[in-house]
Amino acid sequence: MAEACTKRLRYRNISILWLALFFISTPPLSGSAYEAPADNQNEQRIEVLIRNYDFILTHPLPIRFGIPTVIILRNQDIVAHGFQSSTFPQLKIHARGEGLAAYGTGFEGFHLDPGKTLAVHFVPEQSGHLTFHCDLHPEMKGELVLLEIPAA
Repeated sequence: MAEACTKRLRYRNISILWLALFFISTPPLSGSAYEAPADNQNEQRIEVLIRNYDFILTHPLPIRFGIPTVIILRNQDIVAHGFQSSTFPQLKIHARGEGLAAYGTGFEGFHLDPGKTLAVHFVPEQSGHLTFHCDLHPEMKGELVLLEIPAA
């Protein structure tokens, strides 16, 4: 009897592991157009929540420059917030969100309404810091570190 319980627990753990791997490798489903294209498996994804007048990195990871990157912004506050960076005007950016699509260079930033999500696609061109802030609420600031990591 104990052996049968152990087998069930082992199979359950394997099922949970496969389910976790599926969710890690699959973009979140929401039915909106903000998600990154599914065909690019080599991009870096960073999720930033905007909550209680703060930028919150859900899973802080080093970001490699020269690799396609998408920052997914989710405004969970009840007010609109800005997402601006002095780095953006020099980069080619593709931003998609609910009812928004922007392509090109020269963007200073974006405003994001309450409850909305925006995906900002770009390729970081050099190592260093990518600082960002909310132009509507000056106390809101954040930073991403861009690292030079040699290929394995």
